Amino acid sequence: MQAFWLGILIGVMAATSVAAPTSTSVERREGSLRLEATVSGRAFAVGVPIPVVLSVRNTGSAAVAITFMSGQRYDLVARRPRGDEVWRWSHDRAFIQAVQTITLGPREEEAYRVTWDQRDFQGRQVDPGSYELVAIFMGQVGARQGPLALPVLLIDVIR
Repeated sequence: MQAFWLGILIGVMAATSVAAPTSTSVERREGSLRLEATVSGRAFAVGVPIPVVLSVRNTGSAAVAITFMSGQRYDLVARRPRGDEVWRWSHDRAFIQAVQTITLGPREEEAYRVTWDQRDFQGRQVDPGSYELVAIFMGQVGARQGPLALPVLLIDVIR
């Protein structure tokens, strides 16, 4: 009888793992722009780099001008669930200080890729646990000022 229930449990676990998504994504809309941040999984072994893709798509029928106040187009923040930052992609980077404008035509998309190596600001491996990744798009559209933070991507660093 135990073997029967064990077989059922293994079957349910296998079916669940097959149905589980291999990536997690969050989205934000700003006018005709659709911003999406995607991470390739939900759980990552200690030390395994975590790639994130931030895409910006013009879903409208007219071109959209996007202005950047510097050479920085995006950022990625890793923080603990209580909110304290452990890493920021732009930390210790320099960006050209020039206003730049790009135009996205209808249904055009820009994609930016950034990888967190699971290290903190001091270069140390972070502890296993839950982390929040926040992708930030630095472009400004129309009268809206300031960067656009997407909703939190939840990930776990596991042993």
